[in-house]
Amino acid sequence: MKIKLLTIEDGLNNTGFRKIAAYIKSLNANTDVYYVVTGNVRSFAYHLMTRGANTLSAADVDKIADTVADADVVGFSAMTQYANATSEIIAAIRKRNPKAYIVWGGIHAIIEPEDAILHADAICTGEGEFAFENFLKAFREGRPYYDTRGFWFNTPAGVKKNANLPLMTAEEMDRMPIPVYQDGEYLFQSGQGFAPIVADDFLFYNGLAYKTVWSIGCPLRCTYCGNTKFIDYDKNYRKIRHSSPATIIAELKDAITKHPHISSVVFDDDSFMALPMRIMEDFCELYNRDIKLPFVITGLIPNYVREDKLRLLIHAGMNRVRMGIQSGSQAILDFYDRPTPIARVKDACTILNKFRDHMIPPAFDIILDNPVETIEDNRATLDFIHQMPRPFTLNVFSLRIIPNTRLSEELEKRGVSIDDIRKPYTKPRPTVSNMLVFAMTVGRLPDGVFKFFRDRALPTQMPQTHYPVLMLLMRLLYLMKRASDHLLYLDLTVASGRSAVLAWKLGVLQLWKKVMLPRFAASRSKIELPPPARRTVITTADVAAE
Repeated sequence: MKIKLLTIEDGLNNTGFRKIAAYIKSLNANTDVYYVVTGNVRSFAYHLMTRGANTLSAADVDKIADTVADADVVGFSAMTQYANATSEIIAAIRKRNPKAYIVWGGIHAIIEPEDAILHADAICTGEGEFAFENFLKAFREGRPYYDTRGFWFNTPAGVKKNANLPLMTAEEMDRMPIPVYQDGEYLFQSGQGFAPIVADDFLFYNGLAYKTVWSIGCPLRCTYCGNTKFIDYDKNYRKIRHSSPATIIAELKDAITKHPHISSVVFDDDSFMALPMRIMEDFCELYNRDIKLPFVITGLIPNYVREDKLRLLIHAGMNRVRMGIQSGSQAILDFYDRPTPIARVKDACTILNKFRDHMIPPAFDIILDNPVETIEDNRATLDFIHQMPRPFTLNVFSLRIIPNTRLSEELEKRGVSIDDIRKPYTKPRPTVSNMLVFAMTVGRLPDGVFKFFRDRALPTQMPQTHYPVLMLLMRLLYLMKRASDHLLYLDLTVASGRSAVLAWKLGVLQLWKKVMLPRFAASRSKIELPPPARRTVITTADVAAE
């Protein structure tokens, strides 16, 4: 049986797709994997101009369909930003091969299943590995498959909606194959079609870092987050699940062996810091021994920031973190149902600041343009940022609504209309308040200057003058400051596009690894480690018991 799997995104970082693609290839040898990249999300121009890159030309849609339409089963993975492009490709495939069976999985199919099932023959509404295995076995053998759990099916009698399978256990996660990573995949180039993916493609789109997800699940249930839908399906999604430390280390070693240019590892877990201390100790020991590269944790929740865990992680190589703050107003945090008091957020910032000499300035997520904010809410966020201990940087987002989340339902009740996730969420409106946020990221403003602009700041929904040219200038200064933060630490890992390719080909990166990494390691070794919780090898049974 011929299976073709395809993901549409703005980079090569769809970790979930890479995982399930590896599993499906282990079930069916005749499986091809395709990436359709609509833009380089890591490029300087992308961040400066904040243009969405989620569309395809009609000619590109035809080229993609021409390549994948001959399969018996075509599987898609796409987020909501790329739902329109996905549906266009599906329509083009049906014109060429009406017999091709179309399966749609990933975030959009889970969050907006009623939309996805309009286009596909089947959609996967939960974890896909075992669900797809059950479907594929019945489909291949010509047996009835409409009752396969984890799927909705278009049937002659209408849509058949099945419950999801139980979530994967730790032991099952340990048995999963290593995610595909230049294992015969194909990359689509606009106007040219598909070609075998090569290392330079990863350099161009992913830069010098390898992105992955080790643990799955989030204990919070913030209304703006797509995780709320996962939790609606299965309450156990709030529990942190993960493979053994040895399994994630094996994945990293595989990627680095294929791509020696990898200079940093990025963990995009929703709640890495919530991992048990004994698991973290074992991970750090293996990472120090076998990987020896800087790593980044992007899923810091203030509730779980602890000094002892930070010491352990920094000693192992962590040189950068990203933490969600979202707002400096307690009322807005309550509106988001985010169970983190402002005082706890401040404590987390203070703890991170203790390690400022060992890390690139931490990045804090801030959500702007909330239509329910009052003047007091708006200025509370400005005050919070002004008073935060430096150095830091901000990831500045404009509120966008993920359909079918609790936030979308709440705003609908209030009769508030707001752009959905298909519009660029890195493009805040050019108001005085939002420009002040960018200015405070560039540097600390004198109290008098801050007060002058703060007193003139208004929430987004209130009538006010917009300053698009000034906002563009502020974004430019903001990006330059972020770049300088990395250069001051001689960190090259955020480079992407042609700069990353050149850094590798000219030998700059090799010199950096040879000279600077030992210096960083020597600096980290001076950090005093906390007393060990339990220095024993962690088995899969231990992981399950945790």
